[in-house]
Amino acid sequence: MNRLMTLAALLVAALLPAPVLAQGELIGGDLSFKGLVIAYPCSIAPESERVPVDFGKISIKSLYGTGKTTPVPFSIKLQDCNPMTFDSVTVTFNGITNTVMADRLAIQPTAPDNASGVGIGLLEADDTPVRLGIATSPTAITDTVMQLDFQAFVEAEPDALSNGTIATGPFTATANYTLNYQ
Repeated sequence: MNRLMTLAALLVAALLPAPVLAQGELIGGDLSFKGLVIAYPCSIAPESERVPVDFGKISIKSLYGTGKTTPVPFSIKLQDCNPMTFDSVTVTFNGITNTVMADRLAIQPTAPDNASGVGIGLLEADDTPVRLGIATSPTAITDTVMQLDFQAFVEAEPDALSNGTIATGPFTATANYTLNYQ
């Protein structure tokens, strides 16, 4: 019976939870933090993240007559400006360049027709031509809200004018702009 009691005691002891040795500290990995503190004197207003410029219907007769359309105004709006950070801002426009006319954006014809023979030019507010990839004239940062004014026009390619080969139809073009602070 002693044996049975000893065996029963061992069985009960085996079923009881045993104390566990645990260490209260586990050395983990390293954290690496990285960042860049910058000073943007202005932020781009939400409505200027994508600026639509609609030329409407362009008369081919007027293109053959004057070579270009009347400029259409557009603006880039800036907000939260702080003239204490930088004094002025310039804008640099880039895009797919018309292969025939320097500093003109190429058009992309859209179905059903194949518009061709024209490019898109840009002007500063004072009618100074904008060169693609070159910064515009500086504008002083003075207010918390600013508006940078520009104009766009459609211009006929010289060969298309002289050969009478301007093709009609819808088109699109895209330009990207970069703000440069001084």
